[in-house]
Parts: sequence; C-alpha cells; structure tokens
Amino acid sequence: MLRITRRDFLKYCSVAAGALGLSASTLMKIENVLANPAAPTVVWIAGSACTGCTMSLLNSVFYTTVDDLLLNRINLAYLDTAMATAGAYVDGVQYPGANALQAAHDAYNAGGFVLVVEGAIPTGTPAGGAAGDYCRIGALIPGSTADTMLEVTEAFAYRALAVLNVGTCSSFGGIPGARGNVTGAKGVCFTGTARGGAIESNATFVKNRATEIKDNGGNVIGVSIAGKTINISGCPPHPDWIVGTIAHILDTAITLPGVNFNYQPVDYGYGQYQCNAGPCPWRYNNAAGRKNSNSGTDNSVTFADPDHNYRYPVGDSKRLGREKWTGDALGCFGILGCKGRKTKADCSRRRWNSDAAEQYGVNWCVGSRAGCHGCTEPAFPDKVGKFFTFV
Repeated sequence: MLRITRRDFLKYCSVAAGALGLSASTLMKIENVLANPAAPTVVWIAGSACTGCTMSLLNSVFYTTVDDLLLNRINLAYLDTAMATAGAYVDGVQYPGANALQAAHDAYNAGGFVLVVEGAIPTGTPAGGAAGDYCRIGALIPGSTADTMLEVTEAFAYRALAVLNVGTCSSFGGIPGARGNVTGAKGVCFTGTARGGAIESNATFVKNRATEIKDNGGNVIGVSIAGKTINISGCPPHPDWIVGTIAHILDTAITLPGVNFNYQPVDYGYGQYQCNAGPCPWRYNNAAGRKNSNSGTDNSVTFADPDHNYRYPVGDSKRLGREKWTGDALGCFGILGCKGRKTKADCSRRRWNSDAAEQYGVNWCVGSRAGCHGCTEPAFPDKVGKFFTFV
C-alpha cells in the first residue's frame, strides 16, 4: 500500500480541488466532516444489487445536492461503493478515523445510527454452505466473523434508530428475488407482496420485535426493526425520494415520515398513482376538455397540467386503442402495457434529471413513450404483468 504523509495528501487534494473548481471552504468541509461528532451517522450496506440506487443518490439535486447531504447533513460512516479509500496513513501510522471498516465498527458499537440497506438479502443455502452464503459483504460486526448480507443486516438493524431500504430489491426482493432465483433473495421486511422478509421471518427477530436495544451500560441505543423501517422502492428509486426521506428523518430528530401499508413514505413519492400524480400528460392528453382530440399540438388551448406538458402534443387515446401498433396515434399507453394505473409513484410530476434545486426533471419513462414497468410495487417484476403487450 502506498504510504503518504498528511501534508502530501492535502497537497494532492488542493490540486484536485483546483481541477474540479472546489473552493478552500469546501476543502475545509471535507476535512471537518470526517470528525464531525454532531452529524448523524449513516451506515450504508449493499447485498444483491446493481448499484443503481447509489448512483441515483449521487444525482440528487432537488432537496439538496449529494455533496451538501454528505458534507453538511450526515456523517456517512460506510458506503463501499463510494468510499475513496479503506484507510489512510499519517506519518506511516494508520489513522483509524479514516478507515471505513473501523468507522462501521465504531457506529455499530455506539448504536443509534441510520442504517441504509441496498439490494436484496439472499437467505438460501448453497451446496456445502450455510444460510445466506450466496452473498458475503465483509466482517462489519466487531469481534465477529459473520459476514453474510443476512447476518450483517440483522445485526445492524437491531441497533439502528431507523432502517431505510433503498430500492425495490431491499424493500421487496425485486429482480434478485424474482421467480426462478436459487438464492432465496428477499427484502428486509417483505418478500414480494407478503410481509415477512429476510429479517421479519427470522424467529429471533419475531420474538424480540418489541424489545429495546441497550448497550452494556443499560442505555437504550435502538429498538427492534418493527416500526422503524421505510421502504424507498424503485428500480432505481428517484433521488428525491431517498434524499427527501433522509432529510425528514434528520430534521425531525429521527422521526419517520408517514407510510402506507407497504412501509413507503406517502409524502416522498408514493402518495398517488402515476396517472394522477403529474398528472400523466398522455393519460389526459394535456388539454382540459379535449381528452380525445386528434388535432395535434395546439398552443391556443388552456392547459390544466404543469408547464412541462406544453411540449407534449394533444393525443387521441381512443384511436391509439383501436389501432395499437398499426397507427401513429398518441395517447394513454395503458393499452400497450403501461403499469401507471396500478403503480404508486410521482414520476409523472417529479420526473428525472433535474438540473437545479427545487426544479422538477425533464422526462420520465412514460414521457419517453417507454411505458411504466411498475418498478416501485411489491409485485415487481413477477406479478405486474408483461412489460409490453404485443397482441
């Protein structure tokens, strides 16, 4: 391993900052956040996942940018995908405060952190192995050799103040838990639409679900996972759903927002069906009172929908339904397999790829005529139906 002095490291940071346009004050924030005891500690672990949820978080803009979130609002102790280094050396001696694995151990010992789970949790037993051996993520539990995603999630969830399952995989099983998988992949608290995921189906958890978690001194450092879990589903979830939920928790002293039956936060993305959240410009054909018009784009009408819908031409859903793939009509895509009618998410209003704070994005799946795949739903992907209808 390359050993460098603190002076060399800061000199490198200064050169890199100049290339990135970072100010001296930003560099100070980067240094200070490493030792900020007031910032809430967040431990982010990942199992059977594609890392899309992490990438979505890194594109955050609306509520706060990811640099503001990580530097000013939380103390991200562990996130293997985004860690720049596993440790650092000062004058040839390893510095524990910059060692991510040590930071995870410290967070576990202290308790009272926010746990973020990305990816499904395999619970199956491979030939010659033990339950959970399909996914090992490293020995994050101090003094233990347990390193499967199942073991680490269960141990950290007990000691956390809040558990955020980011993405449909950790929420409900998602694609890793789809029909035919041999790993027994489940969500943390759900397996598809059924309650009882990788943790809730564990007998020890069920027995102690109302038990307060205490340290050796008798101080309460957490409670069982029931009642402190949020499912921020999506494949991947919109960054606003992730950041909005985290911001709510931090701003309310670790109080969770209101959730629906599936533990999804109703005020941060999951309060309405896609068709009505925006509302969807194709479902309602943009113009008020002209739901079945075939006049094409008409800027003379008064639009009841948000300003972004001006760029969508007025469609003819009835003709689209009659002609399906044979014509050129635009309109509601439900006849061709769109799952917006049974998917609770506000993509049609929020959209993706915002370029400024407190501004909605430029487009979304249905807006690009791809149709909604229902990726936020517990039934995804097995029971939401075919992605497209061809006949």
